Amino acid sequence: MHSNEPVAKKAAAHGESTEALHREKLTALGTLTAGLMHELHNPGLAAARASTQLRGNLMRLQQMSLRFSQQPHDPAQMDCMRRLLEAALERGPAPVLSSIAEADAAESLATWLAAAGVENAFIIAPALVAIGFRREGLECARRSFQATGFSDTLNWLEALVSSATLVTTIEESIARIAALARSVKDFAHDDRCSAQAVDLHTSLQSSLTLLGHKMQQRQVTVIKSFSAAPASLRTQSSALSQVWTNLLDNAIDASPPGAEIEIATWNIAGVEKLTGSETESAGEAGGGWLAVSIVDRGAGIAATALPHIFDAFYTTKPQGQGTGLGLEIVHRIVTQTLGGSIEVESQPGRTRFLVRLPLASPAAAERSDLIG
Repeated sequence: MHSNEPVAKKAAAHGESTEALHREKLTALGTLTAGLMHELHNPGLAAARASTQLRGNLMRLQQMSLRFSQQPHDPAQMDCMRRLLEAALERGPAPVLSSIAEADAAESLATWLAAAGVENAFIIAPALVAIGFRREGLECARRSFQATGFSDTLNWLEALVSSATLVTTIEESIARIAALARSVKDFAHDDRCSAQAVDLHTSLQSSLTLLGHKMQQRQVTVIKSFSAAPASLRTQSSALSQVWTNLLDNAIDASPPGAEIEIATWNIAGVEKLTGSETESAGEAGGGWLAVSIVDRGAGIAATALPHIFDAFYTTKPQGQGTGLGLEIVHRIVTQTLGGSIEVESQPGRTRFLVRLPLASPAAAERSDLIG
């Protein structure tokens, strides 16, 4: 009987070890599932809202098309509309502008449109500027149409441009959801997708687009100061988008109505120190790191909470409004996936997250172009 005791103890120990392993797997699965649900929320909501807005645009386009069909148009007008249509559908995304440059371009175009009698001039101008239209590109319509026809043509063009943008938002949202689903598969099979060259500013703008409706609802505006040049990262674009979407979503939630969120980017030569309200040394342009600063004007994070904000399931939001996974996901992606760092400083009226990421070398960018 005594000779069987070691075997029994070993079997019991093995059973306990196996049970502990199963518990760990279940815990990991629960964390992964909760994180996935958290990450699916923003792109799913963005796609639903964009679909609703797209339906409204299609109704507007139908009404304007019927109105156009009931009026005679000469060859010059038809040629102008054809060229505007081709420009709206064929051109790629316009370069991402700073907030000041974007506002100046929109105001200049809106003033010109309003002087020409265009209805909704200050509403349609930002959408036209966002896709790269300026006054020069619209001169053909101004010359070809009378005041009413010019107004209808520009509102038709804005509805078309806006619809194309909304389709892009839906496509990006679906691609984000698909990437999240792939990430679960990769996690299960311990597989990794190949990295590619990703433009930092394009990635930030994509997240702003996803959260645009939420910002409008809360009357929050974004002040962009995009100074980083070069701004290319070699990584997975979906992972980078997760970082910005989570940080910006939190900033929007923290902001009072009518507040501003500030986003700044710049190049640094090495690891940078966070001091007070400013950064110490912006470094040399074209350095080895990219820095991104996101500032909100909310109530701030309590000093007792700051050491825990990157912990899984820790949240300062009211019950039912936060999973406590957003910042944990951000920290994990920035430090483990992207090889960077993230810091936060907070006081009443100002919370600032500073993210540093390694800059992709030109050779890496070329290799990723071959891959993609």
